[in-house]
Amino acid sequence: VIFDKRDSVSQRAFERALAHHRAQSKYRDPHFQLNVTVDVIDVTDNFQLASAICRQMTQGVFAILGQKSYQSADIVKSLTSTFRMPFITPSLAQSSVLGGSSSYELHLRPDHTAAVIDVIEHLHWKEVHFLYDSDEGLHRLQHMYKMMSNNSVRWFSMIRFSDITDVHDDLRMTDFSDNYTRYQKAFVLDLSSDEAYQTVLKQIPEVGMNKFGYNYLLTSLDFQSMNLSRFRHGGVNITGFQLLEHPQIISEDFSRKSRDGDMPNSYGLPVHAALAVDGLKVIEEAISGMLENDSDVFRWIFRRGDLYNLNKTKGIPCTTRPPLPWMFGQNILTLIKKRQPQGLSGSLTFDEDGHRKDFSLGVFSMALDKGIQKIGTWSPKRRFVSIYDREEMYPDQERRDANGTKIITSILGAPFLVLKERKDGEPAPQGDNRYEGFSVELANALAKEVGFTHEFRIVADNAYGAKLSNGSWNGMIGELISGVADLAVAPLTITAERERYVDFSKHFMEIGVTIVIKKPQSQRPGVFSFMEPLSLEVWVCIIVAYLTVSIGLFLVSRFSPVEWKKVREHQNNIDWTQVRADKDGLYHNDFSLFNSFWFSMGALMFQGSDTCPRSISGRIIGGAWWFFVLIIISSYTANLAAFLTIERMINPIESADDLLNHPSIKYGAVTSGSTLQFFLNSDVPVYRQMGEYMKTHSEVLVQSNEEGIERVLKSKGKYAFLAESSFIEYINERSPCDTVSVGGKLNNIGFGVATPRNSPLRDPINVAVLKLKEEGTLYTLHQKWWVEKGQCGGAHQSKQKGKLSLTLSNVAGIFYILIVGLVVAIVLGVFELMCFRARKKEKVLLREERLSGDGFLRGTNTLTTLCNTPNDREDGMLPYDSRRQTPEPPILDGEREKYPDTLSRRLNSDPPDYIGFEKFQVDIQAPYCDKSDIF
Repeated sequence: VIFDKRDSVSQRAFERALAHHRAQSKYRDPHFQLNVTVDVIDVTDNFQLASAICRQMTQGVFAILGQKSYQSADIVKSLTSTFRMPFITPSLAQSSVLGGSSSYELHLRPDHTAAVIDVIEHLHWKEVHFLYDSDEGLHRLQHMYKMMSNNSVRWFSMIRFSDITDVHDDLRMTDFSDNYTRYQKAFVLDLSSDEAYQTVLKQIPEVGMNKFGYNYLLTSLDFQSMNLSRFRHGGVNITGFQLLEHPQIISEDFSRKSRDGDMPNSYGLPVHAALAVDGLKVIEEAISGMLENDSDVFRWIFRRGDLYNLNKTKGIPCTTRPPLPWMFGQNILTLIKKRQPQGLSGSLTFDEDGHRKDFSLGVFSMALDKGIQKIGTWSPKRRFVSIYDREEMYPDQERRDANGTKIITSILGAPFLVLKERKDGEPAPQGDNRYEGFSVELANALAKEVGFTHEFRIVADNAYGAKLSNGSWNGMIGELISGVADLAVAPLTITAERERYVDFSKHFMEIGVTIVIKKPQSQRPGVFSFMEPLSLEVWVCIIVAYLTVSIGLFLVSRFSPVEWKKVREHQNNIDWTQVRADKDGLYHNDFSLFNSFWFSMGALMFQGSDTCPRSISGRIIGGAWWFFVLIIISSYTANLAAFLTIERMINPIESADDLLNHPSIKYGAVTSGSTLQFFLNSDVPVYRQMGEYMKTHSEVLVQSNEEGIERVLKSKGKYAFLAESSFIEYINERSPCDTVSVGGKLNNIGFGVATPRNSPLRDPINVAVLKLKEEGTLYTLHQKWWVEKGQCGGAHQSKQKGKLSLTLSNVAGIFYILIVGLVVAIVLGVFELMCFRARKKEKVLLREERLSGDGFLRGTNTLTTLCNTPNDREDGMLPYDSRRQTPEPPILDGEREKYPDTLSRRLNSDPPDYIGFEKFQVDIQAPYCDKSDIF
């Protein structure tokens, strides 16, 4: 026996059957017992297979039960024909490429190519895609071409799967073929193993080819053992063949007889394992028949348990020249063909070429919500016999859709779909009454317009729909592709990638990706908030400008002759420090350094001053300063109200650029949503970098929008969430009102109703969405669920904030400045008084010292005389000099050389009359005398 190392199930089934045979032979014929030699190899390797056959023949065998592959068919044909060794194989029935199979080969697997053709003609397929993965499939296709009538199929399209584990692209290529645009699409799957069928069938729903309009015919003989649960609700039609009528019953019976547990396949005993057991049955029947006909036939060829061939050669070696064929090979083969034992796969009868005959195949089909049902039988004599007519087998999909309830897949998420709150005393809601939200009302409106009943089902994996690494889709898109749902009414974004696999209606809501962060703490105006309308740089520039203008005005007035005014007689209210003497008299300048600063300050405060520049240069400076002050004060006043009355919030980010470059704020999106795909596929460098960041840092991604918002609220401002604006707008208006969107919309996208590709609901839904939009129904629903049900009252709150009056905290700063100014003025006033009294006392003491040294005072010989007024003499003080008509200012040090005569006359005037010391007083408040100039 030769088994493929990849088929352990067949080996285990054979071993159990052999053990059962040995147990039974003890009672029937104790002198007869099968001795089996088993080799487990790679049957696709010609050298291994040839070596195993020769090794077993050398040991001496009556027949070989072995598996083979299409590649090793020629090796088997050559060896069995040369050595006349019966080779019973459960592998395949096709002949080799050398032109037919060996006459010593018996094929347990029936050739059902004619059955495939008959079913195709019965289903009226005119255009067929033939998908295969091996040379055996190609050979079957060639055979089908020869057997088909000219009018049965117009054309075949052939695709060979190069990698059975990834056939997504091959399937899409057949689906999107330009020459294959019929509404009904037919595919024939001819694969090399049951594992290959399961692998491909798993990938078909992942590309959306498991819904109404798709029809498949599987050439496998083990249709009932395949897992087709993913196709049950999609509307797809799948037809196949079954060699074992009741594989589960056969498996249970076989396991019971073999005194072992059930086979590992929950669907029953696999066909290839059953054929291996049937092979043992064939050999057992053949040897038993030979013993019955001639009980002494084997006695002379066995010596001590070893088999001898012609010329007393031990075994059947492959190395003898010329080769010695097996002497009983033809007899064994003839006896097998004559006997007709019943095996697990039916009657084991063979024709002259070694192929099965008189076998029967069950034809099964699976349609929408009907499961696997037998639709007919096929046999070589009667061909295909249908149990039902075609209309009963494949009812019209549109008629079924019109009478059926549509399954709407959706996802929980406010305000689109939420569970109703159950009130006390009310019964629990059932069906669609359990939900409420925008999606529910939209689905009801669409159902009313189109005319169908529906049922909401929450998507199983709580995902919107993203393409996985293996090419399949999850979420709502995956359920539409697999046929679980008829349409999706949810916040499902229309994207080009999704449009390739499902159909979208016109968008019922226009949105965009938005950034949401935790609302920063509001900042009330501070004590010195009156300074906030202007930045610190502006305040510094104003101070510098004030100093520059004041000093510039002082210098210009100093050097301009126009600013010097001649001192008039009896003019006492002047600052004598700003007086200079000229040959024409004394001149006074009003713009001292102090007055210049005071002039600039008065203009800055819109108060003015007592002096104004007279020169053109001074007036230019003053005019430019007044214009500067006008603009600054106007701008300051315009912004002051907003800064004092509005509680401002300073956002740490204002755009996507800020978010990308922020060192401490992380950001993420929903793992399976379109938002993440937008960033990954964007051509904008900033968005692309954000997408790469989220892709490499999977910890920032979340499973749902609700999880993202919860993370934002708990992050203390260190996490930003990226989602569609519709959801963000709703969350911003919900308690605790602690989120805010920043940066506006990053793109413009829309939500649409999704249906499976080529669904008959696509066009009616599209028209209904446009009608609801034109009638204003969509706008009304949006206002209801976003604005009217809001909990934060954004618009009303803003209006009330604008009417707030200023509080003491808003203007406390200016009161502080006023108080500080008053305190500083009082302190300086007291300080000046104390300094003045100290200086006065010092001067009196100095004068007393001088008077005590001379014994008398000559008024005109002292500078004190110059400080007295004409009224002093009436008060008993120093007499007035009658020769002086006007009081003169004190002689400055710089004037002694310029005006020697005036100085001599003033200091050498006639002395006054004698006045006693008890009457001597000094008037220190003479308006034209500065005491600091005298002493």
